[in-house]
Order: sequence, then structure tokens, then C-alpha cells
Amino acid sequence: HDLPSTNGLAQWEFDTDMGSLESALFAIVYRYCAREDDDNDMLNMGVVGAFVLTRTLSRIRVPSYCTAVPLDCGDPLGYFDYDMIRQLLSNGLESAALFGGAALAMEYAYREKWIGKFPN
Repeated sequence: HDLPSTNGLAQWEFDTDMGSLESALFAIVYRYCAREDDDNDMLNMGVVGAFVLTRTLSRIRVPSYCTAVPLDCGDPLGYFDYDMIRQLLSNGLESAALFGGAALAMEYAYREKWIGKFPN
């Protein structure tokens, strides 16, 4: 995530700490969804996607020049302007790396038998 000019390193630390907590919650949910004898890749990807989407959308900041009811922020889409689209892309990539990496770590831990999957 970008280092905001207002809070700098403190904001980065907070974002990193919250990302760690979000990853821990994700790991708990992922472990309950990825069941023993059930290799449902779509379900596993759906869990990752749900967390990515939720985190990405919650991190978008609406610029002060937008008008409300209905939301209008200008070009190119009215609802989303170029700044908001940039936020979507950068936060989406960051969230995909965060939760995708956590899912890979969980799968690795399953293969190494460090943790087990719950039974069906």
C-alpha cells in the first residue's frame, strides 16, 4: 500500500498490522472451507476472491470533488473516476497477493502435514 503523505510510516505500519490480522482471519475461514477428501478448487478460489473483493472495495477513498446522490466522480465512468480505478487496481493486486499468498501457505502446510484439513 502507498505511504500516505499525512501519516507516513505510522499509516504503513497500521496497514501492515491490519493485513496480518486479516490474513489470520482468512486462514481460519480457509481451513474450515478446504475440507479433507474434497478437492474443490472453485470453493478455495471463491474464499480467496471473497476476501480480496471485500478488502479491495473497503480501501477505496472517494475524492472530495465527487457529488453524492447519485455518486458522480467524473470521467471515465461517472461512478468511478481515474483515481478510484487506480485505487481498485492497486488495492486489488495487494489484496490478491496477501490472500493468495496466505492460501498458498495453507496448502503448503497441508502438504507438509503441519496442519490437517477438517473432515467432511
